[in-house]
Amino acid sequence: MTEWEERLARWLAGGEELESGAELEVCELDGSLAFLAPLARHYRVADGVLWVRPVVGGYAPAEGGVPYAFSLNEARARALPLDDVRLEGEEIVLATGADQIARIRPAGPETLPELERWDTFVLTVLDAGEEAALDRVEGDSWLGRWS
Repeated sequence: MTEWEERLARWLAGGEELESGAELEVCELDGSLAFLAPLARHYRVADGVLWVRPVVGGYAPAEGGVPYAFSLNEARARALPLDDVRLEGEEIVLATGADQIARIRPAGPETLPELERWDTFVLTVLDAGEEAALDRVEGDSWLGRWS
């Protein structure tokens, strides 16, 4: 395992109480922010690509007893090429291939609350099969419950 992957795995693990995590920031070459989201607690490296799951698509359902839920189709796996990956201070930096720079780092105050809501949703609402499907970090869409 490379140093950047060890760092990513440690961040995504979140510690004993899941009190931390990682976030993904994507910026244009001019430095302007294009995307910022926490990362779900799993990843996959295959064929020169890092697969992560940005946590997006959260909402408060009108009914159903779930205080906060996620559209798993919106929070689908995303690919980042590993052609140019490096460590810069506390960050993992990758060129996206789309004239953008992706940075993965510990989750900050803007993203940690959404990650905490994600963790609660995954741990208390999803069944074991749904959790296992998320853990595989595969596919570009989600069919079924919570799509």
